[in-house]
Amino acid sequence: MSRHYFAYRSFNPEFETMKRFVDIGLDTICFFPGHSNNSMGLPYAKYPPTWCWYGKYNFESLDQQISDLKKIKEDIKLICMIDLNCPEWLARRMSLYRETGDSFTHLTDSLANIHWKEPTMEYLAAFLEHTEKYHADSITAYVIACGHTDEWFDHNNDLCGLPKALKYVEWREKKGLPYGEPPSALRLCKAAYDGFLLDPEKSSDVFDYRKFCNELVGDSICEFAAETRKRIRKEVEIGVFYGYVVDRKEAAESTHLDYEKVANCPDIDFMISPGSYDDRDMGGGSGWQSCAGTEKLAGKTHMHECDQRTHTYNHSLSPYVSFNVPSWKNHEEDLAGIKREFALALINQSSLWWFDMWGGFYQEQELFDYFAKMKQIYTEKVELPVSPVEETIMVVDPDASYYIAHGTDWKRQGLFACSTRIKLNRTGMPFECYCLDDIPKIPNLDNIKFVVMACPWEITPEKEELLRKYLLKDNRIVLWLYAPGLSDGKTLDESRCEKWIGKALSSTAGLELNDMPGWRSAFIRNPADLTSEDLKTLAVKAGVHIYTDAALPVYANSRFMAVHCKDKQELRLTLPEGFSFGKELYSGKEFEGHPNHIVWQTDGPESLLFELKQD
Repeated sequence: MSRHYFAYRSFNPEFETMKRFVDIGLDTICFFPGHSNNSMGLPYAKYPPTWCWYGKYNFESLDQQISDLKKIKEDIKLICMIDLNCPEWLARRMSLYRETGDSFTHLTDSLANIHWKEPTMEYLAAFLEHTEKYHADSITAYVIACGHTDEWFDHNNDLCGLPKALKYVEWREKKGLPYGEPPSALRLCKAAYDGFLLDPEKSSDVFDYRKFCNELVGDSICEFAAETRKRIRKEVEIGVFYGYVVDRKEAAESTHLDYEKVANCPDIDFMISPGSYDDRDMGGGSGWQSCAGTEKLAGKTHMHECDQRTHTYNHSLSPYVSFNVPSWKNHEEDLAGIKREFALALINQSSLWWFDMWGGFYQEQELFDYFAKMKQIYTEKVELPVSPVEETIMVVDPDASYYIAHGTDWKRQGLFACSTRIKLNRTGMPFECYCLDDIPKIPNLDNIKFVVMACPWEITPEKEELLRKYLLKDNRIVLWLYAPGLSDGKTLDESRCEKWIGKALSSTAGLELNDMPGWRSAFIRNPADLTSEDLKTLAVKAGVHIYTDAALPVYANSRFMAVHCKDKQELRLTLPEGFSFGKELYSGKEFEGHPNHIVWQTDGPESLLFELKQD
């Protein structure tokens, strides 16, 4: 595992807020010396651009930014984001070649284009030569950033210029595939099954093209990470935004499906994602947009980006542009929210940075009182040894996203991994998310009693062997959504679903539970009909311990347990046998006699974090 960070980040030079964080003990700030524009067409950086022309760099701007940060704290530790997106002048120059060159809007086109890649690699080398020579005392990590919103998204992947088309033909040749050209955007939309899924037999060119695009991004991330690693000190870490396989709609087009390659890249130390955009309101369970379990198995420390908007966030980006998005509604929600996000990070032993985006997120003193407590708790406890205690897992297969037809309803796309996690977050039990290929490596697999297969429509012979060897046994309950095994990787056939469900797909109704040899199969055809109560009922039948009967998110490991609620209520919390409540860490309340069960009255939105004792 890489090191842990408790940090602050903002696009703006929010120096007064930075000073307040430093005063409570925070010692790490993420900064972004950029030259590109954001999704609203405004410059990311408030300092002059660093990349001015081919081989012409304004690193005085970078120096000034670091100098200003060191005025807050001379020995401040810095996480430096490297802007690999092209400046506007480079995009304009590439248009002279009749080529698309804006890596922010057309990432894979740029990655395949030597006219983009060569100057970008030269900029990276010059940037690192400068920072490592003049700022090695301050910079503790780099984040390589590119693509839409610097998160390695390609929002125009259906488009393909000549350099990318040639790269695709070359990719097919290396894979031993016959000659083929990129499919049209219309072909990416031609669903063959239920108005939703593509047929790998009829649309093999679409599958190939999508895999090429995702591999191009994954390979490029690893290449840029390797180039960065060659030029920096051994102890300096590298992070990247990538792997949003739980929350992301249009995941194949967004090019985040080469997740496992990037997660296992030896040159990358930590993966970053914002907290879930779909479950951050009060009462929600938040969570990574990626699979937490996958990153832990790869030895990566996740960086939890806490960009949840408080009720004081700055809406105004310029005199003309406003940023109006859902936010927590008042002071009480702000407090409960930051406490929830911190508890999630601590229990998952992740890093976190408080992302103040365009300023104003963190203003009230009581928030800083809690930040001070959090920093102390984090410093003392985040690296203490822990063991997993969850008995439920959700399994995501990144390959499944290749099947979803481009342009299908986003709400429907979200019904699988994203919506299912939201429902699991309201079952009163902890759970973990893994990718399908992780199953043989899950450390506590023998203790897993309930498995949710969120998107299981492709089960190849190899995947079937894995499932039968490791998962479909020990009297587990395995819940399948929609059409398990519909595809064997080559064709679609509904009759294949029967061996996973226990009966013909056409004869199912509602939530099914059928006995299978050594395990039990649960199935629901329409994931929209699945409820949190259904999940809790199946978990109880499987023998899973429920920490609270209320429909609340619970996080836990062998040392800590947390719970979150959105309103005033009496919480009845019960730990598994062998565990007892020691102390609530936010309030400092200690429990005499170390009870296994407690009752706690909340006055409104609340997040509680308990330190546990183990018999």
